[in-house]
Amino acid sequence: MATPLTQYVVELEQSGPSGWVNYREPALALRFAYEQLLNSAYIFVPGDEQWPAYCRSAGARSASQRRSEIMQRIAADLAKRRSALANVNDFGIELLF
Repeated sequence: MATPLTQYVVELEQSGPSGWVNYREPALALRFAYEQLLNSAYIFVPGDEQWPAYCRSAGARSASQRRSEIMQRIAADLAKRRSALANVNDFGIELLF
């Protein structure tokens, strides 16, 4: 059986110019809002201080110390899928098309 560190899925739920990014591992699921503009998209991720509380409320305590890792995984997956440049910052992930 693969571990959560090697098995994950990034899914998009689109609703017009916005929607949700779903990050799933076998034992957890996290959801982030995004907005798409003409040449970019922005995925809103809770900040460092809010991240542990967000993980608790999502039933994903095991992710509370893995914010950076999860953001990097989402950024890499979506950048590859959308042929975009990804920029991870303190507030979320920006994709430039």
